[in-house]
Amino acid sequence: MDKNIWDFWANRYDRLWVQKKSLKPTREYVKDIIRKEWMEGARSLLDLGCGPGELIRSVRQDLREMAITGVDLSEGMLQVSKRTNPDSRHVLMDAEDLNELNEDYDLISCTHSLPYYRNKGKVITRIADRLKPGGKLIIAFASGNTTYDKLALSLVKLTTGPAGYPSDREFRDMVEGVFTVENRHVIRESFYMPTIAVYTLRRL
Repeated sequence: MDKNIWDFWANRYDRLWVQKKSLKPTREYVKDIIRKEWMEGARSLLDLGCGPGELIRSVRQDLREMAITGVDLSEGMLQVSKRTNPDSRHVLMDAEDLNELNEDYDLISCTHSLPYYRNKGKVITRIADRLKPGGKLIIAFASGNTTYDKLALSLVKLTTGPAGYPSDREFRDMVEGVFTVENRHVIRESFYMPTIAVYTLRRL
């Protein structure tokens, strides 16, 4: 992941056109899952690739007592999130270094950052290591399932840099033996948008 790109977008992120068609709908769906898990006893959340902290802010509005940690490689993004979410913990860290954190979590969310990780399999393993027994990963990303998906996502790369968008099959192979897939939901706000897949996974 090129953190310089994300430092550049940090103070502009809330104005990007994809907020309405992709990022905001994803956040709303993920927040609903987190709320459901709260009702079932989850009390701690790590938001991996938290960016400017929009999901953290949204979750905090409903679940003020949840302990939330935001992790991101971009210092610019974290600075924005710290201003918006002063009551949450923030850690500047590469996703591959999650093993350096000294606590485990009930939930880990990862929305739209997986495609930018160089070693996705390693990140998945690191995530599992930071989850409590029975903990869950809520992960969302643009999925390269079809020829149209791949075409649309090739245009996204022009503003975000190199990325790899796994298909459903590729992702399931990636998490096999580490997680079990409880649910997969596809978000489609517009016909011209690529597939946005949201998975709820339980740590094995």
